[in-house]
Amino acid sequence: MFKRRQVLAVLICALMALSMLASSACIAHEAIHPHACTGEDCPVCQFIAHLEQVRRDFGAILLALLLICTSLAVGRAWRAVPAMAVPALATPVGRKIRLNS
Repeated sequence: MFKRRQVLAVLICALMALSMLASSACIAHEAIHPHACTGEDCPVCQFIAHLEQVRRDFGAILLALLLICTSLAVGRAWRAVPAMAVPALATPVGRKIRLNS
């Protein structure tokens, strides 16, 4: 089950990267070789606008994933701090042991 999720995650990442690369290539091609724009209803201009929207959406998704990963790492580090501080509290004074007889 875990292996299947890993493969699926890698496939989704590869598809996102391929989509970003293809959209960037299309936009770069149109920038180098400008088309004869027909005005307001130009299908090429609408396609470029759609590609730019897809790139913005992927950027938002990647930002959200980065924030989630960062918050998980901070939470994991935050939980590890008290575990490291426990041995420092295990002193004779902390245990309320009298050393004089």
